[in-house]
Amino acid sequence: MDTTITPKQLEILILIYRFRFLNRTQVQTLLNHKDPKRINTWLKDLTDKNILGRIYSTKIKENTKPAIYYLATKSRKILLEQPNTHEKTLNRAYRDKNASQKLIEHSVFTASIYLLLKQQAKETETKLNFFTKTDLKTHYYLPYKRPDAYIALEKDNQIKRYFLEIIDEGTPRFMIRKKISQYIEYFDEEIWTNRTLHDNPSLLFICPNHNTKVFLYKHIAQVLEEETSDLQFFLSLKSDIQAEGITANTWKLVME
Repeated sequence: MDTTITPKQLEILILIYRFRFLNRTQVQTLLNHKDPKRINTWLKDLTDKNILGRIYSTKIKENTKPAIYYLATKSRKILLEQPNTHEKTLNRAYRDKNASQKLIEHSVFTASIYLLLKQQAKETETKLNFFTKTDLKTHYYLPYKRPDAYIALEKDNQIKRYFLEIIDEGTPRFMIRKKISQYIEYFDEEIWTNRTLHDNPSLLFICPNHNTKVFLYKHIAQVLEEETSDLQFFLSLKSDIQAEGITANTWKLVME
């Protein structure tokens, strides 16, 4: 089968490589393209050629949701020829068709965060750099479990840096506590500052529900008091961000 693609279709593949799963609306927004018919034509062609996989439900109430796309097997050869892609990462093209709903929703929500930040940066004339978990694969000085994103916002020659962590519904509390401990240990060892010569990033945690947010706030406050760490942790609810976007009001700073 012919696997010839257009430059715009290659852009789509690279975007999905970075975010892993994207819905049709996100693809159109990321490409800054005004014609949904053209986007659908490109996506259908990529799907028909088994370069992309497609997730779409025909059930009532779900059939109004945009289809979600992921890399299929024939994307691998195409992307291996591109800079900044990695063979080991591309191997997931063989298994993403069996990905859990949790992973799919997590990836799509990460892309939503990027789009919200991108719009906010445009409105405030701020320079945004956003690195996904895939983008960070070769940054070996980062914690072993890479954050969902590394974010840098630059305005008036001042740069604010963040690690983003999105907590999924049902994540056990012992795993959340372990992640906090890993971050504290990582920054205590000054790995980031020694490698980058930058101050430590602040940590953004997006919680799936109110109970997790309350638990996390209390736990982090206790840890900061015991460790006398100068790290800043900001907490938010996924539902608040979906309803209000990313504003100062959606984040709460954890204090000792």
